[in-house]
Amino acid sequence: MSLGRSSFFPRRMGQDIRAWPMLALLLLVVLVGIGCVLWFMREAMRNERLAVREKLVVAYRGQLALKQKLVQEQWLRALERFDGEKCGAPLFAEAVLGEWAASVICFDGEGRVSYPQTDVTRRVVEANAELLALERDPQNAQLAAKLVRRVNDYESALPSAQRRFLMRELQRLAPDTKLPTLAAEELAAAYLEKHEKPELPETLHATDLPGVSVVASPGKRALALFPAATLRAELDKAMRASALPAEVRIVALAPGEDADADATLVITSLAPQLPGWRLALSLDDRALFDTAADQRVARYLWIGSAVVAAMTLLAVFLARGFGRQVRLARRKNDLVANVSHELKTPLTAMRALVDTLLDAEKPDDKTTREYLQLIAAENSRLSRLIDNFLTFSRLERDKFTFDFTRLAPHEIVASAVAAMGERGHSIEAETPAELPAILGDSGALVTALRNLLDNAWKYSGEEKRITVRTEAHDGSVRFAVEDHGIGLTPGERKRVFGRFYQADQRLARNVGGCGLGSSIVQSMVAAHRGTVQVASEVGRGSTFTIEIAAAP
Repeated sequence: MSLGRSSFFPRRMGQDIRAWPMLALLLLVVLVGIGCVLWFMREAMRNERLAVREKLVVAYRGQLALKQKLVQEQWLRALERFDGEKCGAPLFAEAVLGEWAASVICFDGEGRVSYPQTDVTRRVVEANAELLALERDPQNAQLAAKLVRRVNDYESALPSAQRRFLMRELQRLAPDTKLPTLAAEELAAAYLEKHEKPELPETLHATDLPGVSVVASPGKRALALFPAATLRAELDKAMRASALPAEVRIVALAPGEDADADATLVITSLAPQLPGWRLALSLDDRALFDTAADQRVARYLWIGSAVVAAMTLLAVFLARGFGRQVRLARRKNDLVANVSHELKTPLTAMRALVDTLLDAEKPDDKTTREYLQLIAAENSRLSRLIDNFLTFSRLERDKFTFDFTRLAPHEIVASAVAAMGERGHSIEAETPAELPAILGDSGALVTALRNLLDNAWKYSGEEKRITVRTEAHDGSVRFAVEDHGIGLTPGERKRVFGRFYQADQRLARNVGGCGLGSSIVQSMVAAHRGTVQVASEVGRGSTFTIEIAAAP
């Protein structure tokens, strides 16, 4: 088992394998996929909401059509009232007081304006006299009432200009006086000031007076004036005239007016006679729409969330798997370099020793023996390295065969210590002979124990104090290899049994090894259904413990 990292090569080999381009590509693919899913979800939810909205529109379109028909019929009937028997001032008064329109301009049979008259020269003398008398005695209620009756009497021949003048003076002298037609009189007069010969449009037509539109009656007997607020009030009254479902609301929209986009289901033109005006159908209770839409949207939301979660998890697993493969490839690259170094070192040493012996003319026996011992040591080192590689290869390919027999623990320890050669003289074995037997493969357990001893030897520094203890524990047998070497950090203890792992310790940089020994130990012990653990402190040594169940 090797914990050291050779200082020979190392990271440059691993750097040849770059993980970030593939990870970046994987991230890009995942992000594009998630983006497409989110876009699909948004479009699907939008389409579902539109579909629900369309269904509601279809369901309530009949209500809207009925309202349109109702408004058109009521509008035509309202305009036909202007073509009744009355004309002139009486028609004006009836239309204004009956709230048919905000104001009216009446025409005679030849199409001339009959009321309000444009001729301002005519005057009723009695009315002016009554006003003068009221100005002298403003507190004369009887006189004020008489003048009010006169201006409100549209059957009289009082000219419209004089009527407006008297109304304004009455308001000045008696502010509490009620004159219901004054606003209509002034509106009609303002329109006639700008249009001496008014046109008679068949459909509602905007005027140059702010917010005021006009339309002629079917018989051209009158021109009705409608401020936008007045027309809206009349249309809203028509909307309330027929029953609607509680959750449905239909309102009239003036030209240029926008509806609430969220609550409004459909907008349509109001009537041909009211160009620019529209009807908007909306839901007062948004829960009807939201409930129907959310039920369908939730299905897409769950499906999309599940797909995004699955893609994210898959990406994480792929990234982790790819990362493991990259790390493994780097370790294998390091392994190749380590192997080259580990094989070259003993071979170079043996070749140098052999060349020295061959170059000597008469080598003495002592020198020859020393060189041969060194060659044997290097050969043993090379053999152990090759054995580890062969064992690891067979384990990786599941070709290693185990021959389980009853084994005595002290014999396994003795064989492992003997395999250490001369280094075994500094190993202390504490193995009672009366320990229970175990079932196992002798060669595999000796290899595992020898790897632990070899590790303890390499990392014990100059002073070698290695102990092998064997004891029975709760139906099992424990093999503990204790050294007083450099020890392991907590992070190294977690990774020490990984394949190709090599700890980066100052004292371990020149001891060699390929990071396979610890993995071989764990594989051997796992094949025996045992466990291997390590306890270590930096600078105080390590204890590796193998536990195998006792034989029945």
